[in-house]
Amino acid sequence: MLWRSPGLIAKLSRTVNVSMGGARVFSDDQVKVGTKLNLELMPEPETSVQVLARVAWVDELGEGAPARFDVGLEFLDVPEEMVSRLAAILQRDEDYKRQLEAVPPRDPVWEDDEELEDEEDEKKQ
Repeated sequence: MLWRSPGLIAKLSRTVNVSMGGARVFSDDQVKVGTKLNLELMPEPETSVQVLARVAWVDELGEGAPARFDVGLEFLDVPEEMVSRLAAILQRDEDYKRQLEAVPPRDPVWEDDEELEDEEDEKKQ
């Protein structure tokens, strides 16, 4: 996600999760709670969603973390056109998650046993 705010240089920041109401991002820049940010979410190379957000909370992360800070953002002003684009992006995410959940997990140990039983049944007939 690209985010910018007056007084800050534009930064690329990893989005941890996003919803219609806000986002959780990792950042190496310390921002104050209450700071307003102009965000541009870029889920795909040709697509962006622009929103006004407020920093709702900031947690400092320890050594070895993916960034210095974990930041919670609340979306304040999402233009109607952006609402529909953001909703479409989130829906694709949900559809993908459902597809992953629909695939039954494979247990190679049990599948091998079933194949052997099927082969034995075929030999008996």
